[in-house]
Amino acid sequence: LIVVFGGFASHPSHFSHLKSDKNVILFYDYENFDLNFDFKAFDELFLIAFSMGVCVANRLLKELNFKQKIAINGTNLGIDKSKGIHPTIFKKTLQNFKLEHFKETLFKERKSLAKDFIFKDEKALKIELEKLFDFALTKQEENLLWDKV
Repeated sequence: LIVVFGGFASHPSHFSHLKSDKNVILFYDYENFDLNFDFKAFDELFLIAFSMGVCVANRLLKELNFKQKIAINGTNLGIDKSKGIHPTIFKKTLQNFKLEHFKETLFKERKSLAKDFIFKDEKALKIELEKLFDFALTKQEENLLWDKV
């Protein structure tokens, strides 16, 4: 099983171009951090986490044994003065979040690609940012050692 933790504002449509012969599960909605999935039903587990998904996976999957763990553009702490996004910067992002500005920053000169990407509405994304902020700053631990970063 390939376990994927997307970053903030991720949606399954962002990954639809990827194909795999293995089973894949995507965690992407960070308004709720309850994992209700039987990972033990699979013999081999692989983990790929992106951005804030690295922080979430670090906390929620610490008890699981992975054959390989890959972290992309994220840290175990997610929000931290030295090992993540500085809390003040994250808080300002949360307070001033605008979906269109986020898309411009994410896609830059390739913004036309965003037309095929589905995003939750701006209000829901702000809630997700709030939840990530609270989650990342509560009980900070570096649990996972990543094979590739």
